Amino acid sequence: MGIRVRPARLSDKEPLMSFIRGVWGGHDYIPRVWGEWFRDKANPMYVVEVDGVPVGMNRMTMLEDGSAWLEGVRVHPDHRGKGLATMLGENSLRVARKRGAMAFKLASGSRNKRAHRQIARLGFTEVTRFSVYEPVKGALARDGARRVGPEDLDEAERLMRRTKEFEIGHGVYWNNWRAALMTPGVTRRLVEEGAVWRLGGAVAVTKPGGEGRDWEQIGFLGGEPTDAVRLARCLFGRRKGASERWAYVSQGSPLIHALRTSGFARRVSVVLFEWKAAKG
Repeated sequence: MGIRVRPARLSDKEPLMSFIRGVWGGHDYIPRVWGEWFRDKANPMYVVEVDGVPVGMNRMTMLEDGSAWLEGVRVHPDHRGKGLATMLGENSLRVARKRGAMAFKLASGSRNKRAHRQIARLGFTEVTRFSVYEPVKGALARDGARRVGPEDLDEAERLMRRTKEFEIGHGVYWNNWRAALMTPGVTRRLVEEGAVWRLGGAVAVTKPGGEGRDWEQIGFLGGEPTDAVRLARCLFGRRKGASERWAYVSQGSPLIHALRTSGFARRVSVVLFEWKAAKG
């Protein structure tokens, strides 16, 4: 049996979609983003083939904090348990290291124990967990939040770094299911993009969602619980028509009780894993 990992080709789409379309009851996001991912030559997709037939895929993305993000691992049900996902992961690690990455991250649903075992075989360890909350009750606001400008960067960054959420969330923010460290340089760029907001003693990072959908995401939310809930409602109420509104919150955060008692419900929970290459 011939097995190899190679860059994805346009002709791989239909063989892969033939089984990916059935993942998660037909709600897998890969069919929506395949075209966008394939055109993005800076962040390549890879395919594993068996006897010339594509039976699995994944993607490696370089993040703004200098780390590499592994995502989109899918293997045909008939070929699971054969180490193909591990081969895809090891290939992405090699590619990322050649591009200078020394830290590697990925995420998995908290209930996907099988994937967690495969992730551990690659040498990744759990860093922290996040839950995604969405407003299901209560009115959304349109005013009250203040966008942080460059002149307010230092004060906002100090507030952010003092929050419990920054501490237990290991200083990351989420953007389209990818978690990047909010280093000073990354935070500065987020402020320049107009993505950082404040309300009283709370701070948030928000960007419009992608992956083939029109949704609003708060990738970081921290600070005084009452203010944080108000801030989330303001940010989610800024634009009508969003199909979904999600806020990523570190598990163990005191914000969770405030969100739940204010009409927010948990949508899903994810585990953040990391592996760091030895220096030298």
